[in-house]
Amino acid sequence: MRRVVAVAVVAVCAVLAAPAYAAAPRYILVSGPGLTRPVLLGDWQENLRFLESLLPARKLPAFRLAGRPRYDLALFWGVPAKPIPTRPRDANQHAWFYPAQAGRPAVVDLVLSGESAARVASPRALRILARHGIPTRR
Repeated sequence: MRRVVAVAVVAVCAVLAAPAYAAAPRYILVSGPGLTRPVLLGDWQENLRFLESLLPARKLPAFRLAGRPRYDLALFWGVPAKPIPTRPRDANQHAWFYPAQAGRPAVVDLVLSGESAARVASPRALRILARHGIPTRR
């Protein structure tokens, strides 16, 4: 009987863990001016932390971003671990990262939790990008 209960608990945990695993893209490929080649964010947990840090962020009107330098964030959802993506055009979703510039905050413009919005990049999001060599200021 204990074995049946243990198997049932493991099965329930696996089912409940699946949606959490799908809450972040496997890869984020960053490209744009100033980068010699696209930069891959390939740690799923780090990608989850990046997106989670943007959920409570202050939203800005998108029109305030016109003309600012930006990087493309190519998000690869539900793809296998191999091959590792190398072309942003193959992504499931695209977003934009605008580095801080002339007193204006860094911003990430993306669809998150079903809502399209430009959000002020959190310190945690900026640390993640900087750790991968992506400029966070212009």
